[in-house]
Amino acid sequence: MSCSIFLKPLAGALIGAVALTTPALAMPFDANEIENYVGIGVRAGLNDETAAVIDTKFQVIPLEENSLSVRPALLIGDEFESRLPISFDLSLDSQFLIFGGGGFAYNFDGGDFDPMFTGGIDMALSERLILNVEGNYILKSNDTDAEVAASVNWLF
Repeated sequence: MSCSIFLKPLAGALIGAVALTTPALAMPFDANEIENYVGIGVRAGLNDETAAVIDTKFQVIPLEENSLSVRPALLIGDEFESRLPISFDLSLDSQFLIFGGGGFAYNFDGGDFDPMFTGGIDMALSERLILNVEGNYILKSNDTDAEVAASVNWLF
């Protein structure tokens, strides 16, 4: 079964959530409070099919205004894949947090276990909704791969 029947409603929900919460962007919010979240989104890759994403972030070590976090993600498309990067999170201002780091990408179908680099931004849409946009660069044994993912996440 093609994953595209799930991606169109998922993309519509993502756009709808952003549209509904856009007025909340003027709300004061402390980016240091973006500690843990879980959400859904979509991934587009250079050499991969579009996939649905279950995205998470867990703060591991708080460091004054910054932190170290793990950002596991599950990608569901024609293949099942996962990402497990560790990131250094840097608060830019009250609504934005940028991050960068590295980790591993795993393909459940092929058994590939590859190193990766990641970077992106978390943006507070409201007190509980976080928009995450990230890019991943994966060093495969015979090639490299790049992907971009976006997700709307519930802060807890």
